[in-house]
Amino acid sequence: MRVIIYLFPVLINIVLGGVMFISAFRFSEAGASEVMITGTMTMWAIIYSLSSLLVGRIVTEKNAAKIVIRAGCFLALVSLAFVVLPNLHLQYLWIALTGVGSAFYCTPFQVFMKSFEDKGAASGIVYSTAMYTAAWSAGMACGPLIFAVLAWQTAFYINVFFSLCLAFGVFVIEKMRTKVPLPSEGPGTKSEINYGEYPDLASLGWLCAGIGTATISIVRTLEPKLAVDLGLTKTHAGCILALVSIMQVTWGLAWIKSKRWMFKSSAAFAAGLCGLTGLLLFAFGKKLPFLYLAAFLYGTYSSFFYFTLVFYSLVHPVNSSRYLAINEAVVGLAGIAGSIGGGILAYFSNLQITFTVAAIMVGTSSLHRIYALRKAMGKQETLGQISQS
Repeated sequence: MRVIIYLFPVLINIVLGGVMFISAFRFSEAGASEVMITGTMTMWAIIYSLSSLLVGRIVTEKNAAKIVIRAGCFLALVSLAFVVLPNLHLQYLWIALTGVGSAFYCTPFQVFMKSFEDKGAASGIVYSTAMYTAAWSAGMACGPLIFAVLAWQTAFYINVFFSLCLAFGVFVIEKMRTKVPLPSEGPGTKSEINYGEYPDLASLGWLCAGIGTATISIVRTLEPKLAVDLGLTKTHAGCILALVSIMQVTWGLAWIKSKRWMFKSSAAFAAGLCGLTGLLLFAFGKKLPFLYLAAFLYGTYSSFFYFTLVFYSLVHPVNSSRYLAINEAVVGLAGIAGSIGGGILAYFSNLQITFTVAAIMVGTSSLHRIYALRKAMGKQETLGQISQS
């Protein structure tokens, strides 16, 4: 059951990834302005942020499963609306309602998910972070692929099915369990690493992931426009965008046995270099292989900042719940800023300048992360608060 629950983020993010891709692609194909194209992501992010603030006030461990079930049913109805009322400008309404449904899924699901993990074990924190990162990233990868290879109407019917699967699956699991068994840990697992001895880096995660989310909003909304401008097929446009999420899945699974790299400046340097190079390739790589390489590198970077965002919040011994709520607000607000800012910049300049500015943002935030990590870890080691076990 511990593994099965991570299938649900896959399903829900297939829905979200597909909606974001096909909305931006349909507006691009219709010749809409960059502001109109990026407005799709902006609309989702605004409603998602506001709805997340609301759901954060009402969700508890007792009602989390019920809220997730209702969110799945709601998203199924919205997916059906995309097909029944397909007018291009009505997409904004359906995207807004998708934002409502996804907000009422995300935070409650994390509350639901936490009950299946041994929160006292260091390995459980890393496992939860890695599996959740890999699961939702897998969904975001599959969504664009499904919409790229199928008629968009057919893909939305698949979204209806997956949304109902989410609702039904959570309903069955909630009914089946009478008491949540904690996963068994091997001897010494809990004492291998005491993350409580490490500095609180949640604010660093919010800053860097906020900038990262702003740039990934630019990538997700303007990559379809870039593909249309370069004369690429919808299939290639979807596959390039999916590769970003595929890399998040790959690295997420690779990091299940992680120990301390999350606190090392060398890891921040390597990830930042990947993000910077990837965005510059989106800006200046006119050939198809360069765009796939751009997605490969940028996906590596996005996996890094999403993983550390969740990890720095989960690892705090006292404030993890509050930090996770702030995570959702940061992602939503940064998505708004990235979509609006990227759309306006692309409208008054061009895509090359927009992706270059995004690259500068990534480079700057990476330098700050490196400096902050060295300062925080150096201070902690000086105080002798980190054990060498």
